[in-house]
Amino acid sequence: MIFNNSCNVFEQIANNYIKMIESGAIKNGEYLPSCRDLAKNLGINPNTVQKAYTLLEEKGYVTKVLKKGVYVSYNKINNPLNDFKLEVKKYKDDGYKKEELFEVINEVFGE
Repeated sequence: MIFNNSCNVFEQIANNYIKMIESGAIKNGEYLPSCRDLAKNLGINPNTVQKAYTLLEEKGYVTKVLKKGVYVSYNKINNPLNDFKLEVKKYKDDGYKKEELFEVINEVFGE
């Protein structure tokens, strides 16, 4: 990545990721590099990458998961079921069993 003086470095990083996400080069659900790894690769401060990831999260392109990382959560069509699917994936990644999640869903629906 070549940085220019047109805007802040963190904005350039975020804009680059936005282009890759919107083009499909980076798919929904994929994890982004850690702040430390990306900063090292780009030769910049990790705080700059953190700012870029925060901006991406504010714009709805990624979701930060504590102790897991940052992953793409962008949907061209704002479909609540896509958001639900990503949430379920997080619970699965955290070790919850399918039956436990079904139990919660059944409880919500009163079944």
